[in-house]
Parts: sequence; structure tokens; C-alpha cells
Amino acid sequence: MSPESARPLFIVGNKRSGTSLLVRLLNLHPRIFVSHESDIVWILYQFHERKPFEPHPWDSGRGMGITLSTCRSLLSLDRTPLENFYAVQTAMMRAGNPWLPALRKDELDWIGDKKPFQHGDPRLVDFILLNLPRARFIHLVRHPFQVVASVRRFNRTANGDFWKELSGEEQIERWLFHEERVLDLKRRVGEQLIDVRYEDLCKKPAEEMARLLTFLEVDQLPPQSADDIKRQTLPPRRRAPAITCSDRSRAVAELYGYSLAPPGKAGRLAFFWSRLMGRV
Repeated sequence: MSPESARPLFIVGNKRSGTSLLVRLLNLHPRIFVSHESDIVWILYQFHERKPFEPHPWDSGRGMGITLSTCRSLLSLDRTPLENFYAVQTAMMRAGNPWLPALRKDELDWIGDKKPFQHGDPRLVDFILLNLPRARFIHLVRHPFQVVASVRRFNRTANGDFWKELSGEEQIERWLFHEERVLDLKRRVGEQLIDVRYEDLCKKPAEEMARLLTFLEVDQLPPQSADDIKRQTLPPRRRAPAITCSDRSRAVAELYGYSLAPPGKAGRLAFFWSRLMGRV
């Protein structure tokens, strides 16, 4: 298929969950392109609703700014949202950005974007299902304690600006908020969405990638790509401290096999035992 006839693909879930790694792995496939935060759905939603361009309230505006500086002239109200989607995403693929090199893929089965918060926004879900109804979704989920630890490491960098004023408990609740949006999406789209645990992607990348490519109904990667996958998916080794969590956070985490042990000696022992046994 040409880029203009490929199906839309979106990554959903929480930031700091390994979504950048997932984008790199998906882009190893010659018939898949996923951009690094082009904000395309949010851009199209605003454009076709005749709204001024503003950053999404759950996100920064960096990705949107880069996309508009490169491709704003391609947007046209004479085109459907789907036609504008293909025009912008194809141009972004060929232009590249600070996070992804320029790529030339003339035959694509899937073309999409990584914007995990935005693709769970009910307004944008409605927009996708109305205008891009053949879309599929990959939900990448990571243990919430590890998400918080990654947020804290990121916020010590020059670009750190993520959940910065929140306590650990509040950050877990934000994790829950976005995972609840994914559960809402899953109820609406059913088998159009697949769950992937970041920990599984790191521990058994070849198997998880094979499962994803089966979901996307494309050929498996050639054997030589296995080395590229392994190089990019070293298992995480850092421990993350336990954080006090709500009952709902624990219940949602358990849907994906994660244990959120309560604080205290017994809770800490259970938490570290679950890590030892490979459950986290």
C-alpha cells in the first residue's frame, strides 16, 4: 500500500512507559511508520473544528510546534481529516525531526503517531473513530512505580517539565487517570487495541514484536532485525521505591499483573518478593 492508503496506528497509555523505544522498534519494519509526537490528531481536531492552535492541556506544545512549522501549509479544509492526516504524516516521515531520522517508505500498511496521553482524550477518540475508523491502537503499560521513577529522572534533565510539582502519590493518580482513559477506549474499540507491558517488551523483545506484528497483520521482521531489537531493549535494572496508592490504582495495576504493595515492612517485603519472582 502507498502511504495514502495505509491504516492509522496510535500508541496510547502513559508517558515515561517506553513509548519512544516502541516507536523505534515499530519503525524497523519496512511497512510501518510511527512518528514521534507529531500531535497530528490534536492538530486535525483543532483545524477541522476551526479552533486556534494551542498545546493540548495534558501535554507540552513541542511536538505540535515542530509539525506545524514543517507541514502547516499542507492542511486544507478542502480535504477530509483522513486526507490531511496522510499528507502531514507522510511529510513528517520524509522530513524527520529531532527524535527520528528522515525515512523513505513508499509502501506502507500502517502510519501513525506516538502521543499516549492525547490518544486517550475522549474528544480525540471520538474524532479518530469518526474520521479514521480503520485505526488500531497499541497500549504500552509500565509498572506505575517505575513510571514515577522515570519521571523523576527526566525532571533532573534540562528539559524536565513533567508532573514536576506533584508528589509521588499524586503522580500515581495521574498514571491512573490515563490508564482509566485507556480502559474507556478499550471498551469502545475492543480488538482494535492490544496491550503490551514494557517489562515484557524488554525481557523478550523478539516475541513481543512478533505478537505486535501479528496484531497488525504484516510480515514478521527478517532474522537480521533481531539483533537491532536486542540492542535497543536492555531489561531495566533500577529498582523503584514503593509509593502509597489508592485502591483503584492497585486494582488497575493488577489488571496488567503489577503488584502495588502498601507501605510498611510487610508491604515492602511483598513488593521486593514480587520483583524477585519477576512479577514486576
